[in-house]
Amino acid sequence: MGSVSEGDLRALAEYALSVAGRLGAEYAEAYLEDSYSDSVAVEQGLANGSAHSTDKGIRLRMIKKGMLYSFSTNDLSKPSISAMAGRQAPFSGRKTSLSEEPRARARIAVREKEKLEDGNLLKDLLFLDRDASKIKYLRFKSFYGSTGRTKDYFLNSEGSEVISEVPYVNIFAVITVAHGSETRQRYLNIGGTGGYELFGKEDVSEQIADESKRLHDVLEKGINLPRQELRSIRNVVISPEICGIAVHESVGHANEADRIFGREAAQAGTSYLSESNLGSRVASECVTILDDPSVKGSYGFLGYDDEGVKAKAKKIVESGMQNELLLNREFAAALGRSSNGSSRSDSYSNEPLIRMSNTYLLPGRCSLDELMQEAGKGVYLRSYTEWNIDDTRSFARYQGNEAYLISKGGQEKPVKNYLLEARTSDFWNAVRLVANDLSLYMGSCGKGEPLQGMPVTMGGPHMLLSFK
Repeated sequence: MGSVSEGDLRALAEYALSVAGRLGAEYAEAYLEDSYSDSVAVEQGLANGSAHSTDKGIRLRMIKKGMLYSFSTNDLSKPSISAMAGRQAPFSGRKTSLSEEPRARARIAVREKEKLEDGNLLKDLLFLDRDASKIKYLRFKSFYGSTGRTKDYFLNSEGSEVISEVPYVNIFAVITVAHGSETRQRYLNIGGTGGYELFGKEDVSEQIADESKRLHDVLEKGINLPRQELRSIRNVVISPEICGIAVHESVGHANEADRIFGREAAQAGTSYLSESNLGSRVASECVTILDDPSVKGSYGFLGYDDEGVKAKAKKIVESGMQNELLLNREFAAALGRSSNGSSRSDSYSNEPLIRMSNTYLLPGRCSLDELMQEAGKGVYLRSYTEWNIDDTRSFARYQGNEAYLISKGGQEKPVKNYLLEARTSDFWNAVRLVANDLSLYMGSCGKGEPLQGMPVTMGGPHMLLSFK
């Protein structure tokens, strides 16, 4: 772990709050971070760099005469903290109020079955590369691994105190498969919060072999459909991967309160939701979408958010109806509600923003085979090469990487050029059946200025969309 003891973190936080009090703050909070990470890259069989990094610092936020101020420094000395807080300029030009929240006293510690220090990233990434080298049609491969721990200490003037220590593992693989002059590329992200046991190199190796074979089959046996035939497809079975990216991009982001009320407009866009249509129907009745930070081992796990509020599961959409926004204390106060623990920052040096954690569609009751039978004729979209969405989250497109024709309820030839384009409202109202499986996928969600990459997961079950 880092070099700052828990006692020192508490003393620094208490000092920062005392500085804010002397400056006339009505409210203050101190957030301290002590983290480290180790990373290694392997490309085409060769070690391609390694790094060890540490990060320590403090963020002090306070409200004075209704105005929000935010400061940060990586110099954890009392003179530096005093000087930092002395440079007073309002964070924004508007008055800020915070919701009333219960006082928190908590300690969060994620367990490791296998200590991070007992792993060997370079050795295990070279193992993945060696196994992948046996795949004859695999033309390019690169692997990146990162492990680390973050210790956070939060204290505010209301008496909340939260200590959190979270270890994590992140493995990122890029594979490129060739057949003749054609190639296809796939990105795989594996890991979560916990110990080195999350790596599971044998499982990752099998996954790479399976994905490589699938892409090669698409290249070797896939067909290109005429544009008119593509447009005529009305029944689409989508995988948990496609479900996940759609949930995250078109529902999760659209339900962030700061987007809806314009706080993120210039930085990341707005939303198709507004004050006038909250609580309206946004999907078919079989769609219920959660954002749940409590999923153990997930990349988006957190016990308390970065404002000291207990993180909890939120039903963003319930039975097709928009149900709950993602809120921090500021926007909860504006709406006369309590925060639901959605305030997160990627570093002490950046402001906490309203963010997702683990966002997914709840499973239904039928099997994948039943979805296929119900589809009869259509397309099964298993993975994507890229996605795009507009600034209001109203229209999206998902370019198929691995897709198949469905005929008579069965999977047939691969389709090389399938593209799913739909308005968000049409997409989610087209959901007719939801399967009983569930898969979650790691991701890094970008938001803010400067950009903050936040660890999240996204996913869901297979589901059948029937467009009119």
